[in-house]
Amino acid sequence: MCEQNKATQISEEVYKQKAMEHELTDLPEVDLQAVEDGLVSAYHKVEDAVTSGYKAIENGVVDGYKRIETGVVEGFTKMTDKFVEKFLTREGETVEEAKQRMNDTLQE
Repeated sequence: MCEQNKATQISEEVYKQKAMEHELTDLPEVDLQAVEDGLVSAYHKVEDAVTSGYKAIENGVVDGYKRIETGVVEGFTKMTDKFVEKFLTREGETVEEAKQRMNDTLQE
């Protein structure tokens, strides 16, 4: 061991004594403002990551719902158009005309 390390080392007995007395003179000073700034910065990074994650999930759910809703509405419209065409149209009448005629009948 080099001479410098021997000089800076303290004996185990002295170390225990200082620990028992809670002597803090050997401890380096802590810059509390820097620690607080670091924690705030870390907090904002975590907050931003969580928020962007939730927004991505939200967008995925909303987009999925819209696709399902559109598919269901279009499928139902196709089904009703086929039904009206097959069973409710009169000769030479279009599906739209038959639907309008039926709506007018229901309104009366």
